[in-house]
Amino acid sequence: MIACTLKDVLKQKGWSRYELQKRSHITYTTLHSLFHGRNKLFSADVLNRLCYALKCEPGDLLKWKPDRFPRARK
Repeated sequence: MIACTLKDVLKQKGWSRYELQKRSHITYTTLHSLFHGRNKLFSADVLNRLCYALKCEPGDLLKWKPDRFPRARK
């Protein structure tokens, strides 16, 4: 499973979601969903805006957490 670590990145920078919203021009609703790990899809545009505002790379925002693998089909 791919998980968003936006909460950790914001904590390290000492930023609020509101401050990030103003710098990235991403809607607060989208940031709120990312912050709480509710998103299953991560658009390239949103990741680009986040990386530009936070001066980071996508790998700093997304982490892979192994959960379970799908069974092979016969």
